[in-house]
Amino acid sequence: MLTAVVGTGFIFTAAALLLKRAAVVDYNLEAFIADDGAGIPVEVIFSSFVFPFAGIAIYNYLNQRYPAQIYEKYSLALSNILMGLCIAMIFFAYNKWYPMFTFILMILTLLFVEYKNKIRFMYRFYRAYLVSVMVFFAVSVAYHYQGNIRYTDAKTISFNLIFIPFESYFYLFNMVLIGILLFEVFRKKYKLV
Repeated sequence: MLTAVVGTGFIFTAAALLLKRAAVVDYNLEAFIADDGAGIPVEVIFSSFVFPFAGIAIYNYLNQRYPAQIYEKYSLALSNILMGLCIAMIFFAYNKWYPMFTFILMILTLLFVEYKNKIRFMYRFYRAYLVSVMVFFAVSVAYHYQGNIRYTDAKTISFNLIFIPFESYFYLFNMVLIGILLFEVFRKKYKLV
């Protein structure tokens, strides 16, 4: 689990740096403990590790508590619908950094997980994501409402769901999915059942 969390954390710390350098996001550094020198608060870097960890922990808990897989057959259909959403968002927001980054990463990850990967876990992932998004919502609303995290409207689709940009929910989707994918791959590779 540690390898999956660290790998995902580094990927999304790099993504946070990329989004900051592209002027997609701006932070009120006075509201945070410290920054890394590049203008990214330590809390944002920390969240790049915490959200994948929480997603994997929720995933494991739900799998142990509710092992039935009766809805697994619907997960491919849901993934295909989400891939269609990704294509639409890429088409309509092709000149905006945040949706392009988020939805290209999402469609590539979904294509790999559903069509290349042999491990079937998407139904269990969707359950974990629904719980994770509630945690994400509780944390993010406070930061966005107070104006501590601001997104440049010219580089987003300018649609917020309760103070949080629409793309951010799918950014979390990527974060949790990549974390769980790495967790499942390492678990299978090292037979950690």
